[in-house]
Amino acid sequence: MDTLPSKPPSGPRNSTDNSRRARRQRERDKKPKSNHETGSSHRRDEKEKETKDRSKEGGKGKQKEKEKVGNLLNINPPANGELGDDFIPFILSDASASDEEMSHRDDHSRSRASVREWDKGKSREHDRDGGRHSTGGKRKHDAISDEEDDWRYRRRRMEPPAASRSAPWISSINWDKCNNVPEMLHREVEAFVNYMSPSPVEDEIRGLVISLVTKAVSSAFPDAQVLPFGSYETKLYLPDGDIDLVIQSESMAYSNKVTVLHALANTLKRAKITSKVTIIAKAKVPIVKFVTNHGRLNVDISINQGNGVIAGKIVNGFLKDMHGCGFALRSLVMITKAFLNQRGMNEVYTGGLGSYSIVCLAISFLQMHPKIRSGEIDAEKNLGVLVMEFFELYGCYFNYEEVGISVRKGGTYFNKRQRGWYDFYKTNLLSIEDPTEPSNDISKGSFGIAKVRQTLAGAHGIMTSTSFLRAGILGSRREGRSYSLRNNHYPEDMSILSSILGVTQEVRTKTSTNQCLNMLKDKIYVDNQPSPSPARSL
Repeated sequence: MDTLPSKPPSGPRNSTDNSRRARRQRERDKKPKSNHETGSSHRRDEKEKETKDRSKEGGKGKQKEKEKVGNLLNINPPANGELGDDFIPFILSDASASDEEMSHRDDHSRSRASVREWDKGKSREHDRDGGRHSTGGKRKHDAISDEEDDWRYRRRRMEPPAASRSAPWISSINWDKCNNVPEMLHREVEAFVNYMSPSPVEDEIRGLVISLVTKAVSSAFPDAQVLPFGSYETKLYLPDGDIDLVIQSESMAYSNKVTVLHALANTLKRAKITSKVTIIAKAKVPIVKFVTNHGRLNVDISINQGNGVIAGKIVNGFLKDMHGCGFALRSLVMITKAFLNQRGMNEVYTGGLGSYSIVCLAISFLQMHPKIRSGEIDAEKNLGVLVMEFFELYGCYFNYEEVGISVRKGGTYFNKRQRGWYDFYKTNLLSIEDPTEPSNDISKGSFGIAKVRQTLAGAHGIMTSTSFLRAGILGSRREGRSYSLRNNHYPEDMSILSSILGVTQEVRTKTSTNQCLNMLKDKIYVDNQPSPSPARSL
């Protein structure tokens, strides 16, 4: 049996086949190639070439790939104007454009980002809107310029927060005479109240402002009577507190509310008492708000609201008749008002606690305090402890959902469900019975009481931790275990109240009120002078 040969025989037939293949290859080369075949062969050749380069050069092939990607991402055309095979231009070029236009476009593309097809026209809208995108809705953060952002950032850095502001009331306290932390806090609360209480000059300035408003209103409305009420009447206002006034007039009662408010605003402007007046006509109690030109004091004027005058008399009665608790009541009110004022929680229309509600809370706290009722402690000698317990009660433990507060007849708590004051939609609202009208809830408008409660609880926690730190310092000093790393002792180091309260520079400059007082006196003197007759003026 014959075996097959391992190689084909090299006979004449094999040579004939080779010649045929050569002719066919020459015929294919003579024929024009299609674009598809050319592109595919070109890409195939490129791939083979790249593969050979990688195998020969190793890491140099990767470097070439990175350069190729970089060329693809580059949006600027080459300097010589020639585009490579891998360059993808983002600018549509016009073939009929001249060389000058093309060079101008090249320079423009280098200085400014290229405009894509779908972004055309946006730059015009941007310039027309002054740099803001006309997308509607809320203003974006990028609408503010960088310079304005830098200025605001520097201003925030320069202004310290409320907790780290200066505490000038500490300068009159001798910490060495304090035996324990309650005594330290008592002396500090007493010093704070004395510092923040109205001085005779401040009280006289407010009285002169009221006299100016009274004269201006009486000239326009002869039957009008201007009466102060609120914190000015009770002397529980802060240095930057507002003045509450009410106008009693029969002619205003029978006129349109909005018309009367606008007439009152124009009267105040003509008298040069203020330059800008805000009218709040849609509130439950319509008022006119303005800032005086002299003293920059905030004034609120309401019309034919007699409850405020009666409430001021009731608060003055509590301050006088609460034996042994008058100064304690003043201390609780002043500290709570200052604490909420520095956090923007002292206005009812923003959801905070008003001045009248704070006073009623402090009265109820002293009335319902078990140790004060039984006579175990003297409220006038434990002001610091009472402040911390006040924050603790209304910040941590008081049942806002079920319990209401009444200060009548010695002070009581009542069930909100039985009284009919329970709100199923707002269950955690504070309810305080109006002493002048028992059917009125004076704190019903404080819709942000949950935030106020959380803030009071946080203040109690801060004061508690600070008190423990001060107790450790006192103990180490008493036992001789402390060593000062500084030559001088600063009174602020031992302060407890300054951890939650601070005084701004506006409040500290009380001496500048003397200049304002003289200006107001001069204005009143000039206004009271009789106007010269035409003959004398000539």
